[in-house]
Amino acid sequence: MSHKRRMPIGEIIERNVLFMLAVCLGGLGIAVVTAANIGTTPISSSNYVISLHTPLTLGITTFIFNGILTLLQIAILGKQYFKEHKLVMLLQFPVTLVFASMIDLGMYAIHFFVPAHPSYPISLLLLALGSFILAFGISLQVCANVAMVPGEAFVKALSMRLKCEFGWVKTGFDLSLVLCAVLLSLVLTNFSTVEGVREGTVIGAVSIGPMVRLLLPRLQPRAERFFTRRNPQTSSVDNGEGSHYPVISLTRQYGCGGRALGQKLAEKLKYEYLDTKLIALIAKEAKLDESAVAAQEGRLDNALLFQMVLQDFSVPLDKSLSRPDALFVASARAIRKAAAQGPCVIVGRGADRILSDDPLLLRVYLYADEEYKLAYCKEHYHEDASVAREQMRRFDKSRAEYYRQYFGRNLDDPRNYDLCLNVGVLGPEACCRLIIDTFKQKQALVTAA
Repeated sequence: MSHKRRMPIGEIIERNVLFMLAVCLGGLGIAVVTAANIGTTPISSSNYVISLHTPLTLGITTFIFNGILTLLQIAILGKQYFKEHKLVMLLQFPVTLVFASMIDLGMYAIHFFVPAHPSYPISLLLLALGSFILAFGISLQVCANVAMVPGEAFVKALSMRLKCEFGWVKTGFDLSLVLCAVLLSLVLTNFSTVEGVREGTVIGAVSIGPMVRLLLPRLQPRAERFFTRRNPQTSSVDNGEGSHYPVISLTRQYGCGGRALGQKLAEKLKYEYLDTKLIALIAKEAKLDESAVAAQEGRLDNALLFQMVLQDFSVPLDKSLSRPDALFVASARAIRKAAAQGPCVIVGRGADRILSDDPLLLRVYLYADEEYKLAYCKEHYHEDASVAREQMRRFDKSRAEYYRQYFGRNLDDPRNYDLCLNVGVLGPEACCRLIIDTFKQKQALVTAA
């Protein structure tokens, strides 16, 4: 668990129940995707091929395969590691049993409604339904935040032993499974066909990621509110009875001086200013170097198609292949923890959406015309006009993509904010006064209510 607070037994039970529900949904999702008969997920591809040519069901082959992965973890990490983490590792067996049982139960139930070889439109509908169920299950696994499934745990163990980044080991692992499925199917069919890997594998992989990104920001705050309702003083998502602190979030265009304005606000209000410090908090949450986090500020890398295809979407998002996704989850957690500890001013990183349930949050958007921003960049960043324009284009575009990807909104939509200010027209000092005045008015209204 990443939570440092002492959890009550009721919360532990609820989180584990939710995790098992998520595992069941994952098994059902794989069953529905497989029933579409146009390919299955990378992690299931080899198991599926074996199930087609033996008396074993897909659920049984999945259980055996995941059991082998759990035993391999012990061999890779050694007896001492196993002694220290025995319970967590042994819990993978019952988790796998539930997961495998749901795959077989799902496939058994589906065959009453869907023929063995459905028409192509029906196959696409099944693929879409199964992908959504998988995405929902993945999102709930992240919300529960209690355990790992065997495939993920094995890759983590291997990356620890090889001292390689999780993402690269994960890519190699999934690629190996897909290649193994192809070779197995060719050998078992006398090189007549490839089974288990088809267009459904690609379509499902490409679609499940965006579904998770759409669902997760909506589910996670609600789950945390539910889990932490017994102990509101340690929760950053409470009902407003003492755990919420006043927060100002600043979203800005490049060259508006958002950081400097944020520092000035924090000084005047005697609040904590979270910018570079937030990077340290996110790095700690994500277990990454601060330089790696800083390099990803407000930016999404363009994922290669093969990474999207090979990613195992049956594992929690924050432990999966994509570093931007992991950093988003870590950022959300770090921001919520920081906002739960005291009043603060936060610049960027989607804090306005992550903390949208905080009644004492003031969401501010800063913008300016190009002439003002060019002058600001020249004075404060020592950039000439051509460099400043390129930086404005690059940063504004990447921040907008980040906002749209994870929150499903346009960054410059005024409906996202309580206050939109033209820094170039009003000037930093006037903006600072307006923000403070509006902030105090909002606090008074919330307190009166």
